[in-house]
Amino acid sequence: MSAPEGWVMLLERLEPYVSPEWTKNAQEHGDQPWIRLILLVDAHHQLSTPRVAEKVAMTMADLAVDRESEREGWEAIRESAQTERMNVVAGLVDASGQLLSPELIMLFERSIESPPPGM
Repeated sequence: MSAPEGWVMLLERLEPYVSPEWTKNAQEHGDQPWIRLILLVDAHHQLSTPRVAEKVAMTMADLAVDRESEREGWEAIRESAQTERMNVVAGLVDASGQLLSPELIMLFERSIESPPPGM
């Protein structure tokens, strides 16, 4: 069995945003449908919150409260990082339809719409 078309492209797009362990599992086990589902849900979860660049920019903007142009620069960095992250999330969701069976798509959609247990 091999991974569906588009899996390698998605891995390349996600690699800068996920851990080396995630990437290793995706490369080694992406041919298995259930593992693809788990990996996609995990990547979606990781990318659903601000990344470090956004957090740094938010903090620096808050600290530059009396320096308007500096604050605006940090806000622009935060917005750019957020837009990039959201584009990656949208690409992941769009690709899921080609990478998962109809049964697994239903589980994926349910998983990304509800918060994880304990949250």
